[in-house]
Amino acid sequence: MPRKFHKMPALPEAIDDPKVQELMSHYFATSNHDSDHEGFADMFTSDGEYSMNDRKAKGREEIINMRRGLWSHIPTRDHTPHMIYTHGHDQLHLMSRGHTNYKHHMGHETDTEWAAYYQLKKDENGEPKFRKIHIIALGERERDFADIVGGVGDD
Repeated sequence: MPRKFHKMPALPEAIDDPKVQELMSHYFATSNHDSDHEGFADMFTSDGEYSMNDRKAKGREEIINMRRGLWSHIPTRDHTPHMIYTHGHDQLHLMSRGHTNYKHHMGHETDTEWAAYYQLKKDENGEPKFRKIHIIALGERERDFADIVGGVGDD
């Protein structure tokens, strides 16, 4: 059963497909939990792509491995999308922006602003899945500095 995201921003009228709305809510809710890497990958097409800045994964296994790596040094995160909107002429191309608060193993917290592009594709049953997600996270210098002085490693 899809998770509901309690901080989901109001969606524009152009995103009127309840299945797209549910997928986005489930995506953000799952993004805050480290226990379901396989469920996260299930939201993608079989050839789906997931990238964050220069880290890239294509296909189910790479997405699962990338997600495990992202969680390996940061056990708690709290995503807050501020805006989700269409990019182009339909609701299968979306963009969002927001911020994430990270709580690191070493005990400190950091915040990162981000923007993301989502390309969706409907499967043979009409269910939307992510074909591509690309995230641009700002604040990399602050995290790089924390990695050097705190030994945090990759997020």
